[in-house]
Amino acid sequence: MMRQLQNCRACGFANLFSLLDLGETPLANSFIEARDAADELPRFPLRLRLCPACSLVQLAEVIDPEILYSSYAYVTSTSRTMAAHLESQCGHLIGAGNLGDTPRVVEIASNTGEYLKKFKAKGCEVLGIEPAKNIAELANAASIPTWLTFFDSNSAKKIQADWGPADLVCGRHVFAHMDDWSGLISNLEAITHEDSVVALEVPYLVDFFEQVEFDTIYHEHLSYVSVRSVESLVTGTAFRLHRVDHYPIHGGSILLQLRRRGNSEPVHVSVGEFIGKERRLSIERLESWNPFISQVKVIRETLPTLIRGLRAEGKRVIGYGASAKGNTLLNTSGVTSQDLDYIIDNTPFKQGRLAPGSKIPVVSPRRLLEDQPDYALLLAWNFAEEIINRETEYQARGGRFIIPIPEPRIVESAG
Repeated sequence: MMRQLQNCRACGFANLFSLLDLGETPLANSFIEARDAADELPRFPLRLRLCPACSLVQLAEVIDPEILYSSYAYVTSTSRTMAAHLESQCGHLIGAGNLGDTPRVVEIASNTGEYLKKFKAKGCEVLGIEPAKNIAELANAASIPTWLTFFDSNSAKKIQADWGPADLVCGRHVFAHMDDWSGLISNLEAITHEDSVVALEVPYLVDFFEQVEFDTIYHEHLSYVSVRSVESLVTGTAFRLHRVDHYPIHGGSILLQLRRRGNSEPVHVSVGEFIGKERRLSIERLESWNPFISQVKVIRETLPTLIRGLRAEGKRVIGYGASAKGNTLLNTSGVTSQDLDYIIDNTPFKQGRLAPGSKIPVVSPRRLLEDQPDYALLLAWNFAEEIINRETEYQARGGRFIIPIPEPRIVESAG
């Protein structure tokens, strides 16, 4: 079920530093049925290591992906923020990539196909690769052709033989979930041609570092990616790092564009700019992380104190968004069903179940106005602005939001 990481998956360096230990937690998306409330889920170590050679931050333990992804509770957000982001990025890649009139687009870990819908609407031929059966079925039902499989050497050969080379290969928030990066590069080579673009969106290590986004540490999320680490990875391969773009989505993400070395497009200035910033921050040095580690301790202590103080005053507190990051935050801070009455979430797979570890019930978002709790802890803080601007009625009635990152604070009414 689990193995120890031995070497940096980007550059192969062996002497990794121990960076942060969050103890043992259940898998962040292992929601359980209410009838199984008495059962205890298996817990696994949640520890970070830092590569001093290329600055990649990575989990010390790797869980078998069959356990993590054969059935999956996460679906791509359909929020206005996400829809606008996907539309903008789709247009950017088609335009900047010079992909022709009818590009052929493959998405790795395509989930419900929300991203591929954007490409299909622009006349692209699309194919999704998705290992979770329940999620792939939703995509195919929405007329997004999706193969039920992991992206590995076997599926890469099948894509090459049965579907043909892709003009664009996308991977949104899956690259950081993969263990074998060198194998990924080989498989990407198999399904691309000389002028293809590979676009990988990942949470950015610098945002993680500067905003103390420690709750984004969970067992699916194996790597916390710097541009330097990707540059190290592709050195000596068929690919080069061509361009880097930054987006605010998910607390700060970067879009990494890879091209074949034989392609004539010059490397974009952004690559050097991002690497320069990372060098100035010295994120490869363990001592640079001391303020981050100290603030993690502060958050883990002050959040439960804040919630329990409100409850001692007779206030009712709930969670908003049963996200993976939220489950890390709850489990590593010791917040349980004794502290939050329930969590609202619009994902059908999660409703009616209990959050892993904390055992807090997950219910429909309708409950927010039906019940009117006093405070809602924004576990999905990466969509804080949209949520706060949308939930005006809740706030008008006196409800308030708590944002936990980078420090727990109560947000006054949007009005």
